[in-house]
Amino acid sequence: MIKGFSSKIYQPLFLWLMKDGPVYGYELSGQIEKMARGHIKISFGTVYPILRRMENSGLVVSTRDGASGRVYYELTPKGKNAHKKFVNDKEKTKRTLADKLLGFLSIYQELFGKEALEELLEERGM
Repeated sequence: MIKGFSSKIYQPLFLWLMKDGPVYGYELSGQIEKMARGHIKISFGTVYPILRRMENSGLVVSTRDGASGRVYYELTPKGKNAHKKFVNDKEKTKRTLADKLLGFLSIYQELFGKEALEELLEERGM
């Protein structure tokens, strides 16, 4: 897990990534890494406990594929409602993520200086 980000940040992201159908843990991890352009890598030690908590709370259901052995997770009706709530509360989630991101950027600037932060953002095309 990324330090400073609680699993509460990941659950809405997992709901969003599962909106189109079943996914397996490795796939979720890969999708997040791709979205983050490789800057965020989520370990399986983070992914699977979150999926289990989501399953225990009735948001997802898991099924094992007999051929591949993969465990797929799919939104339940309760999970679909939670996804709709996330979409409706997107501004709140956006503010929460922005606060964390700005915190990390502020720490970076404090440690390395404003010029280094500006170089970093320019180098990354941001």
